[in-house]
Amino acid sequence: MLKKLASILGLVLVFGWFAAQTQASADDAAPGVSLQSTSSGNQITVVVTGEHLKDLYAYDFTLKYDAQKLSYQSASAGPNGFSVDPIVRNGTVRIAHTKVGKTVGDNGTVQLASVQFARLQKGSADVSLHDVKLVDSKLNAAASKIITASISIKEGSVPVPAALKDIGGHWAKDAIEQAVQQGWVTGYANGTFQPGKEVTRIELAAMLIRALGAGDAARQPVQFKDAKKIPAWGLPFVEEAVVRGIMNGYADGSFGPARKITRAELAAMAVRSLPSTEAPAGGGKPAFADGAQIPAWAKPYAETAAQRGIMSGRSGGLFAPNAHATRAEAVVVISALLQKK
Repeated sequence: MLKKLASILGLVLVFGWFAAQTQASADDAAPGVSLQSTSSGNQITVVVTGEHLKDLYAYDFTLKYDAQKLSYQSASAGPNGFSVDPIVRNGTVRIAHTKVGKTVGDNGTVQLASVQFARLQKGSADVSLHDVKLVDSKLNAAASKIITASISIKEGSVPVPAALKDIGGHWAKDAIEQAVQQGWVTGYANGTFQPGKEVTRIELAAMLIRALGAGDAARQPVQFKDAKKIPAWGLPFVEEAVVRGIMNGYADGSFGPARKITRAELAAMAVRSLPSTEAPAGGGKPAFADGAQIPAWAKPYAETAAQRGIMSGRSGGLFAPNAHATRAEAVVVISALLQKK
């Protein structure tokens, strides 16, 4: 009986020692951050989770995603404390959150953020984690180990857009439907597209960059005197268009985000979006009845756009350089650009 009791006690001690070692190992584990994703139709949720956390008071990280296949929708961070509005710049989302006041940080496993995307195209899409910063309640930065640095969201379906009720029989119907399907332009909440509506500069910047994707050059804050008038949703697109030389400001130093685009400006922006090897040569004469009305600065662009099949004239053989471009015309021009990529 005593031998049996001794054996049981021995097992208890062994298991106790093993449990203590396991707990010590867990306590010694470096804090880390991992990613997981779930999908429902074309809606994708990426959850960012902190693991082995020790007194986590504040955090800051960036998610990079494939902007050709995913569209950022929204993000939510920790429930207790203060979160800065997510900074969304073409293909990246930066999220920062902190507790407030004298309080202890979180320990163990905690959901740091939930980020929602909509799928734009079929095929797998990558999301990766970068620049993770973890701070404790004493404002000391913790060394973190990225447990899962990236995930690949598997093939999924893309929803078929609802039929737009005002493009039936329109000359640009096919191009509009394809653009909406690809996700770089949308209709309005009332089910219309308004193909004849004139396009503003910020709207065209968004359409162009969404369609063409981000470039390699690092963007810089714009220096226009009316930069504060550029809405937050459109600022990343304007910055990208400017750094790539697709768009620029006016002589008075303004950008004019709400200013309507002329067809001459549309031609220039379209040609500037082409590879540098296809820059306008100039010296020719556009074959339009109103060619003399095309401003001198715009003639090389109008000529190249016509020759490359990117942009055509209006009825009567007119280029109408000073007329405002419509949503339908912008879609057709950008669709033609995509064919040249």
